[in-house]
Amino acid sequence: MKVTVVGGGIIGCATAYELAKAGCAVTLFERATPGAEASSAAAGMLAPLGDASGSPFERLAVASWQLYPAVVEELRSRTGVDVEYVTRGTIYPLFDAEDVRRAETRVAGREMREFGIEAWDTADVRVREPALATRVRGAMFVGADHWVNSQRLVVAYAQAAAAAGVILRAGTSVSRIIVEDGRTHGVVADGDRCEADAVLLAAGAWTAALAASFGARLRVEPARGQMLALTHVPPVLTHTVRTDDVYLVPRPSGELLIGATVERVGFQRTVTAEGISSLLAAAIGLVPSLGSLPIVRTWYGFRPWAPDGLPIMGPWPDIEGLWVATAHFRNGILLAPITAHLMTEWMVSGEPGVRVEEFAPQRFLSRDRSTF
Repeated sequence: MKVTVVGGGIIGCATAYELAKAGCAVTLFERATPGAEASSAAAGMLAPLGDASGSPFERLAVASWQLYPAVVEELRSRTGVDVEYVTRGTIYPLFDAEDVRRAETRVAGREMREFGIEAWDTADVRVREPALATRVRGAMFVGADHWVNSQRLVVAYAQAAAAAGVILRAGTSVSRIIVEDGRTHGVVADGDRCEADAVLLAAGAWTAALAASFGARLRVEPARGQMLALTHVPPVLTHTVRTDDVYLVPRPSGELLIGATVERVGFQRTVTAEGISSLLAAAIGLVPSLGSLPIVRTWYGFRPWAPDGLPIMGPWPDIEGLWVATAHFRNGILLAPITAHLMTEWMVSGEPGVRVEEFAPQRFLSRDRSTF
């Protein structure tokens, strides 16, 4: 099968790689360079446990998290790229009795051993992560939370895809999806018609524009996330620290990543004083000693967001050969392995292998069946 993948972020590169391994002839189009947008902007956290225990999204996230150790080794073996896979877990600070209650609710009924969940009191916090502010009275620690260098991960997937036979056409813009007689026949890229048996739309926040090219409306929009990095040598923190307002991710490179805002401002390509100052205030409130560290860089990314906050994955209704994998929002890095596996299985065999009804495009299909 000849497949065109549109979008060279983490989802597009990972799925192109798996499709090539399954025997497909794959061409991947990326208007810039692989990972140039949201994928490289991400902090790379792999946190599989959500607020809704046992939800379809959490099951998908846990399945992807379970794939990561093998994925990391496979990519290292095939490309030599170290994606800086760190497995030290995340601290979720608790400040009062209400925080403790919410934490207890969150972990109720979970397999504590599998996910490495521990309750820390004040003394534990002081020993395990002494830089945390004294107002932190306890913590929920989740050893299952890992993290990777997202930039390196995208590069590794792109290199592995190329080595597997994927034709990477970086710097090539797809302007139109060719839909004729109820099926897709490929794309128009830089003015040229490029034929394919199947097309996968994996262009993140830009997927909606591609849908518009054949008269459809996809309910995906950008959610800007601003971030910054501090010099972190010697390291102040050992673990990732995460609250509702901010997360802090120590990288082996010597940076401490601080993120991230969630802003529905369209494609406004700017870092703002308000965004960065709010992140710094929240971070220093958690770890006062960060106030003296130099700022290394600031940046932003556009996460693809759907109205229900869930990914959109599956065949496009009523158009044969057209598929979509987008709207992973803040979880693109985490969900890349499972998305690549299930989309490949679905496109090649006709079945996804796991239940994905909750993520199907049909949930946004309007009554006239022309838009979603």
